[in-house]
This record gives sequence, C-alpha cells and structure tokens, in this order.
Amino acid sequence: MTQSPLPHALERVPDWGRAWRATGSLVLLLDFDGTLAPIVDRPDDAELPARTRTVLQRLLSRPGIRAAVVSGRGLEDARSRAGLPGIAYAGNHGMEIRGPDIQEVHAKAAAARPMLQQVLDTVEPRLAAIPGAIAEDKGLTLSIHYRMVGRDRVAEVQTITREATAAHDGLRITEGKEVLEVRPRVDWHKGRAVEFLLKRFAPPPGVPVLYFGDDTTDEDAFRVLLDREGGEGIRVADGETGTTAARSFVRDPGDVAQVLEALVEEAPVG
Repeated sequence: MTQSPLPHALERVPDWGRAWRATGSLVLLLDFDGTLAPIVDRPDDAELPARTRTVLQRLLSRPGIRAAVVSGRGLEDARSRAGLPGIAYAGNHGMEIRGPDIQEVHAKAAAARPMLQQVLDTVEPRLAAIPGAIAEDKGLTLSIHYRMVGRDRVAEVQTITREATAAHDGLRITEGKEVLEVRPRVDWHKGRAVEFLLKRFAPPPGVPVLYFGDDTTDEDAFRVLLDREGGEGIRVADGETGTTAARSFVRDPGDVAQVLEALVEEAPVG
C-alpha cells in the first residue's frame, strides 16, 4: 500500500506503451461512475462524455486490446450507459459478468435476492419521507444514495438502512461516496472480478493491465494488481489519494480521457 504523492498517470503512459508494443497486448479495466463518467446527484443522469467515448472507440480499434467495464451498477445499466460493443461488463461489483464468450452470475448472490427485496420493501417507504434519499435496486445489490440529503438527516438514512439490513445475516453493507451498498454476504468484490477476467483474458507475462477507479470499492482491484508484472491501479482522486494500492493517479474523469488519448498514441502499429 502506498500514500500520496503518487505519480500522475500521464507520466506512466510511455512505460505502458513500451510494454504494449513489446508484448502486443494491453488489458484495460475501467470503473464507470467517477472514472469514465462524472459523479452526478442522480444515478440515472450519469452519461459517458463524448470525448471519452471517442477515445475508447479509438483504443478498442488498436491491436491487442482486451477491455472491461467493472462497475457497481447493475450489468445491463452499465452496459447501456457505456455502450461499447465487444468488451466485457462486470456489474454489481463483479457478481454478474458478461462479454464475448463470458456469461457468469454469482449463484449465492442471486440466491440472496429475496432478502434484498425485503430490505428494499422496508426502507423505501421510510426513505420516501427524507428529501433527496434514493433507494436504487440493482438486482443483486441495493444502493442507498444520500448525496442530496440534508446533512442533518444523513444519519437517519444510514440508520434506516443499517437496521433493515441487520435483520438478514446473509447481507452486509459497504460504504462508498455518499452511498451505502447492501450486498449479499459473499466473498466477492471488484478484485475477484478482475481475477476472473484475467483468467479469461489470459494475458502473457509483462502485458500492461491497467485498472482505473475512484472509490474504496476499487481498492480490491488495485490490490490484485500489486504483485502482477505489468499490473497497475490508477486512482481517480481530486486531491490527496490517502492510503491506496494504486500506483498512479488522475484527478477526474477528464484526466482519465486525457490519459487514454495519450495511450492511443503509444499503440503498436498494425
């Protein structure tokens, strides 16, 4: 684990490019909200910026690229918002993964759906009385957003969610940026999803494996890459990154697009 200051990812692009050209391959793994797309108040309003879409399309046309979006969103939601064909999508922190020749759903997570529904049925009417609170049903997980809730009522949202979840031993809560995630109590997270994808992609030793993410849930993926030759986590952080398993950083989704544009210029010819 490292602490600030980290190098900016633009400084790392030449090294990634050399490794890409030497091995003929590159693996690109990307969170969506806060990484590809700016964080917005309402999850339904999130969009992939045109600049980012353009550079991703250019990158995906280059030789040797394997790519995936690894998101806390439901799989279909992430796929429809990214809208990039021919890549893999890992939704609900990797509990469901789909792509070329891949179709996986975590069986134990799917079996927890009735418990999630009970939590949703409990919290929705109570949260409806709190302006700005949003209960998002993502199928295999729930997200309780309080970004737009008055500071004097945030604790109330958290208490409602924790009490409803505590009634079910098969569920747990994780915290993100002004959101509580209600998840099945299974040993699965974005790091496990990355391990699964890398087994399927099977990149040779030395291939750059780059994971861009902005939240605490992405740290699991960063840690997976720490001991991998060519692996690197890139933390999206406006300010101090704090303790992180990432090896470099960018400031915001605009920075992500800029780094990807620089990476296109390093692509192998052919």
